[in-house]
Amino acid sequence: MHPERQYQDGFEWRRATPAEVMDAARKHERLIEGRIGGARFSFVLHDLRGAVLSTLNLTDADLTGSRLDQAQLVGTRLRSASLFACDFRLACLRQADLSKSDLRGVSMRGADLTKARMREADVREAVLAVYRGGKPLPETFDGRIPDLTSAIAIGADMSDSRMNGSWTLNADFTDANLAGVDLRGADLRGAVFKGANMQGANLSESRLHGTSFAGALLTDTIFNDAILEDANFRGAIMESTLISRLRGKGATLPGEGGDSARPVAEMVEEHAVWVGAAGRSGVRADLSGRDLTGLNLSGRNLTAAKMAFAVARRLVLTGASLVMADLECVDMQDAVLVGVDARGANFERAHLNGADLQNANLGLLESAEQPDRKWPVRLTRARLRGANLRGANLRGAILREADLTGADLRDAQLEGVILDGATTAQVRSR
Repeated sequence: MHPERQYQDGFEWRRATPAEVMDAARKHERLIEGRIGGARFSFVLHDLRGAVLSTLNLTDADLTGSRLDQAQLVGTRLRSASLFACDFRLACLRQADLSKSDLRGVSMRGADLTKARMREADVREAVLAVYRGGKPLPETFDGRIPDLTSAIAIGADMSDSRMNGSWTLNADFTDANLAGVDLRGADLRGAVFKGANMQGANLSESRLHGTSFAGALLTDTIFNDAILEDANFRGAIMESTLISRLRGKGATLPGEGGDSARPVAEMVEEHAVWVGAAGRSGVRADLSGRDLTGLNLSGRNLTAAKMAFAVARRLVLTGASLVMADLECVDMQDAVLVGVDARGANFERAHLNGADLQNANLGLLESAEQPDRKWPVRLTRARLRGANLRGANLRGAILREADLTGADLRDAQLEGVILDGATTAQVRSR
C-alpha cells in the first residue's frame, strides 16, 4: 500500500478568506470577458480547504500546490487550469470541467468526480519543489504520484487523458468515458469499470487484481504485461484475439461463468418447467456469463431467466419470451429478436448493436392483480446502434443515455418512452 499524503513540518499554506476568493473570481471573470480590471485567479500554495467554488468559471486559473480538500466545486470550470500537485481529497467535483488541465501529482483520494470532464488532462507523476526565500526547501512537496484511490468517477469523461503510474485503487469508473486514456503502470486494484468505454486505452503493466470490466467496451485496448489475477471481464466487448492473449492469466473472460457444465438446451427445458409450475418444480435457468453465440432458441420460454453478462452474438430468439428476464450487460450484437416478448426485462448496458428487434414487445408489464403496478423495460445506457426496432412496442421503456445512433424506429410505439440523455443521431422514425 502506498503511504498517506504527508505535509512538510513547518510549512504553512496561506489561508485565503472567502471574500478574497470571491473578489479574485470576479476579476478572473472580467479577464475572461476582456473587460477592464481583470486579473488571473491565482492562489499558489494556498489553503482553500472546504472552499465553496461551485459553478465559477476558473478557466486557466493557477492553483498550483494548493489544498482544496473537501472543497465544493460542483460544475466549476477549470479548463486548462494549473492544478499541479493540488489536494482535492474528498472534494466534490461533480460535473466540473477539468479538461486539458495540469493535474500532475494531484490527490483526488475519495473525491466525487461524477460526470466530471477531464478530457486530455495530464494526471501523471510530478515533483514540486517548495520555495522559501528564493531557495527550494530541502524536501520536495509530497504527492508526486497522482492518487485517485476510492474516487467516484461515475459517468465521467476522461478520454485521452494521461494517467500512467497513478494510484487508482477501489475507484469507481462505472459508465465513464476512458477512450484513449493512458493508464500504463497504474495501480487499478479493485477498481470498477462497469459499462465504461475504454476503446483504445493503454493499460500495459497495470495492476488489475480484482478489477471489474464487466460490460465495458474494450476494443483496441492494450493489456501488455498487465497483472490480471481475479480481474472480471464478463460481458465486456473484446476482440477474440485479445481474449486468447488474456486466457490463462487468472481473469474471468467473456463467455466464462455461470453453470458452464450443463448444456444450454437442458437448462432451457428445465426452465420452461419452472415457469409453468410457478417455481414449484423445474429449475430457473441461470445463463449468466455463458457463451450463447449463434444458438437458436426461437419460441422458447425464458421468462425471468438470468442472462446477465452472457455472450449472445447472433443468438436467434424469434418469438421467444424474455418477460422480466435479466439481460444486464448482455452482448447481443446482431442477435435476432423478432417478435420477442420482453416486457419488464432488464437490458441495462446491453450491447444490441445491429440487433433485429422488429415487432418486439418492449412495453410495460402490467400486474394482473394490481392494474396500477407496471414494470417498464430498462434499456438505460444500452447500445442500439443500427438496431432494427421497426414496429416495436416501446411504450414506457426507459432509454436514458442509450445510444440509438442509426436505429430504425419506423412504426414503433413510443408513448411514454424516456429518452433523457439518449443519442438519437440519424434515427429513422418515419
